[in-house]
Amino acid sequence: MRDLKNLIYFESLLDNPDNELVKKASEDGRKALGYTCFYIPEVLLNLDNCFSVRLRAPNVGSIDIATYYMSNYTCEFCRTILEDAIEGGFQFLDAL
Repeated sequence: MRDLKNLIYFESLLDNPDNELVKKASEDGRKALGYTCFYIPEVLLNLDNCFSVRLRAPNVGSIDIATYYMSNYTCEFCRTILEDAIEGGFQFLDAL
């Protein structure tokens, strides 16, 4: 049962990219670097006082604004990330 409690905690961290671990690291003076592509070596993003945050947009409902700026033929993931960025979902990042 204790493992289930830990699993629920870690799943709750995935609900929002700006979760409590990111906030605590930012309060400690570390820089949040957002990235989308898994081909980027995370080791390079986590040097010195920086830490990487994999961008995702779990609570975006409509992607109408992003579809206006991007083609319908582009990946829906990319349009969802753009939609969340336009709506101000990544204001916690120090760099992208």
